[in-house]
Amino acid sequence: MDVFFIMWYSIAILQLGYWGIVFQRLVWYRPLQNHTICSFPGVSIIICARNEAANLQKNLESILLQDYPIFEVIVVNDDSSDESLDVLRTYEGQFTHLKVVHLRNKQRQGKKEALTKGIAQAKYPWILLTDADCKAASSNWIRQMYQQAETSKSAIVLGYGPYTRAKTWLNRWVQFETIYVAIQYLSFALWKIPYMGVGRNLMYRKSLFIQENGFERHQHIASGDDDLFINAVANNHNTAICLHEDSFMYSNPPNSWKALYRQKQRHYSTSTTYKFKHKILLGLLSVSHFCFYLGLCIFIITNNWTNSIVGIILLRTLLMHLVFGKYLRKVKQRSFLKYVLILDALLPIYYIIFASSLMGQQNKTWK
Repeated sequence: MDVFFIMWYSIAILQLGYWGIVFQRLVWYRPLQNHTICSFPGVSIIICARNEAANLQKNLESILLQDYPIFEVIVVNDDSSDESLDVLRTYEGQFTHLKVVHLRNKQRQGKKEALTKGIAQAKYPWILLTDADCKAASSNWIRQMYQQAETSKSAIVLGYGPYTRAKTWLNRWVQFETIYVAIQYLSFALWKIPYMGVGRNLMYRKSLFIQENGFERHQHIASGDDDLFINAVANNHNTAICLHEDSFMYSNPPNSWKALYRQKQRHYSTSTTYKFKHKILLGLLSVSHFCFYLGLCIFIITNNWTNSIVGIILLRTLLMHLVFGKYLRKVKQRSFLKYVLILDALLPIYYIIFASSLMGQQNKTWK
């Protein structure tokens, strides 16, 4: 039992390190402010859409009506078989800054070919990515994302893409995981260890995409147009984050556990190819989280407690609530805090049900 205690204390120290040090950088983050920006460069917004007629009708105007001096919207119609083309033609007649690119007879599965074609058509120096099912929180989305790039002199800006809320446990779980993942990748970016971004809200220089030969390094993997690209090109001096509420891009969450499973399948198929240091840092976080609660279950079963064990559990809980509480306030979801403790305790079960069955699998499609 002494060996077990030593192992659990080691795991607990790791958890305290993540919640008490690593994620605290995000807690106290304040966006850089620069009120002297007089000119704004052109921005090309790229949206890849496959059978997204309904979402395009619902969301595209929030992109087209952005308050920004110079921008274009490029929608790549990725071999759609629904009414997407009719919807896009209608918008083309109304907005001169909308360009529709048609992709037929794809050579590869996944989104990368469509995205590459869209970026090739972009005429402005900055690329801003989102999806057809995303709606901008405000008309200042582009302006806020670029302001962080200019103020920090960065080539990459990682934005936030929350999901719309509903009163179901599936939705609460998706919200929790989205928030938890955002805490991770935004915190690591602030520590100058950026490892991923989300394609719902991601900005980078077109020259960076060309310089790195686009998705060439991971072309054989269908997914990963966002996180694998950032994992390959982001470094300790070229990446900033944007957490202004006007910059959020809202989208609809998976509407079933099966849909969530497919989404996680895509994620795990890419995360296994991250850089070694990122896999170590993320692996230690997940393993220590799982083992922390495993040890807690053993303590409950054996009724084997000490004051130091109780103290560590309370300290971790306090630090976790501080991180989630501050972050939820930043992203205007403060009311979600009441679910955090129970969902955090359920996360090890999620690792067992989802992660163990997904590791090593590769997803072949993006839609």
